[in-house]
Amino acid sequence: MRKQLGAILLAQGAIQEDQLRDALAQQKNRSVPLGQIFVQMGAANEETVARALALQARLPFVDLSGKRPPARLTALLDAAQAWELECVPVTEKGDTLLVAVADPSKVVVLDTLRFLLDRDVGLVMTSPAVLEEVLERVYGARAGSAQDLQEETPEHFEESPVVRLVHGMFDEAVQRRASDIHIEPFNDRVRIRFRIDGKLEIYNEHPVDLHAPILSHLKVSAGLDIAEKRKPQDGRIEHTAVGRQLDVRTSILPTSTGETCVMRLLDREANLLSLADLGLTPRALEWFEKVIERPNGIFLVTGPTGSGKTTTLYAALQTLNRSDKKILTVEDPVEYRIKGINQVQVHPAIGLSFARALRAFLRQAPNIVLVGEIRDKETAEVAIQASLTGHLVFSTVHTNDAPSAVTRLLDMGVPPFLIATSLQGVLAQRLVRRLCPECSVEEPATELEKEILGLKKGAKLRHPRGCRSCSRTGFRGRVGCFEWLQMNESLRDLLFQGESLNRFAKAAEKEGAWSRLPEDISEKVISGLTTVNEMLRVTRVAEELDETEESFETNSSEEGQS
Repeated sequence: MRKQLGAILLAQGAIQEDQLRDALAQQKNRSVPLGQIFVQMGAANEETVARALALQARLPFVDLSGKRPPARLTALLDAAQAWELECVPVTEKGDTLLVAVADPSKVVVLDTLRFLLDRDVGLVMTSPAVLEEVLERVYGARAGSAQDLQEETPEHFEESPVVRLVHGMFDEAVQRRASDIHIEPFNDRVRIRFRIDGKLEIYNEHPVDLHAPILSHLKVSAGLDIAEKRKPQDGRIEHTAVGRQLDVRTSILPTSTGETCVMRLLDREANLLSLADLGLTPRALEWFEKVIERPNGIFLVTGPTGSGKTTTLYAALQTLNRSDKKILTVEDPVEYRIKGINQVQVHPAIGLSFARALRAFLRQAPNIVLVGEIRDKETAEVAIQASLTGHLVFSTVHTNDAPSAVTRLLDMGVPPFLIATSLQGVLAQRLVRRLCPECSVEEPATELEKEILGLKKGAKLRHPRGCRSCSRTGFRGRVGCFEWLQMNESLRDLLFQGESLNRFAKAAEKEGAWSRLPEDISEKVISGLTTVNEMLRVTRVAEELDETEESFETNSSEEGQS
């Protein structure tokens, strides 16, 4: 078991018990290392404390006073690297380079130097003042004061190999249009993957020794606790890559092989899509424009995470963003900033939830309100009450199809009559990969494609090939696929009567109030925007759910007859 610093100094006779008590009392009220307090008190000198720290960390201590390490070793680092890492190479022990530091906790220096010098590196201890003297003697004075360092541009720090690696990773991610970066540690390597057009692709793999310095750099940039490795942490990085301002949402999760990091890249300078650019068919676009121009009611967009729900709602807000309209949004997080719209981010730590922000909104007399997501009964009821008192409310829920949004609200405990009187419409969506316009080719449709799409003999469809523009995938970008549900009087009556989801959905389809997802994707496949494989990928889940419901109903009716 490692001894405490105070116990080591006490055993050496370097300090007295009353001095130890005084130092410990001071440390409770100050965020200063105990050794530094001993030096400030005059209880022990800097070298004595440094020797005790070396003993505690089980590191050799070297006295570098008045000495100059061999030039062939100090030349391995330039001045910027030596000062940034606060270390100096002093000697060699076999194949291991020994580097002097003043802080035994700076283990990250080892990983960085091993990567930088491509050799085994070990640490030795010296006192802080002596280390600074040697650094000035060998490399010259530290470049810039503390204030200058705060004002320096990011380019200054590209001397560090780890920082250079991270910057290169961000640059490549932006150039390849990645939406997420995944950093995943394994026993023998660190894997980095990009999510491009909804699919994960391996970008690079590094030695496992680089995992700690990469994560440390990202944690510092995101304002996270660099020492905490047991709990999940979430943060945010503001970064410039390839001349573009990025807002990087960072999530770190401990796993059995180390901390994994996922970063979502939000481009502040990206142009938000207009309604016409979303990929809605002319009929769906006409319906959507009519619904969002209504003076009140609630409109829901549904779909899984990453299906473009926020993009669709922002497109609607941009259409409605006029000088005679007051628009308020509450989001988690605020992904894109829109001029002329008041946007609020939820802050659970201080009690600023969706529901609380929404209640405050109603005292601001808005015309239009966007609630980022309806997660619970309280938020749902406040949003519906707002829609019933003259406000147009937009929000999202996580469901597989448009009719299921109604069921989701019922499951939260919202009374059916409130849903029936307030809900104006539901838009469900998915994203499919768009065929690369430069390399896709028109070929005869296969028998399976003709069967699925109901095509005649001799029909042709576009198929992927792969070129440099699309990174040999055959796809570039994504396009939205939609289904929509228009509430009418008969559907409202079914809600009042408490009918099942299946009966509600069948009635909506029979009356033409529900336009289903496969129909929309089929149109996009025939028009050459995407492929049947993409269609099957996003519609298979819905079909399986339908089959499950039909099987359940059949079994239930058979049981009733028996």
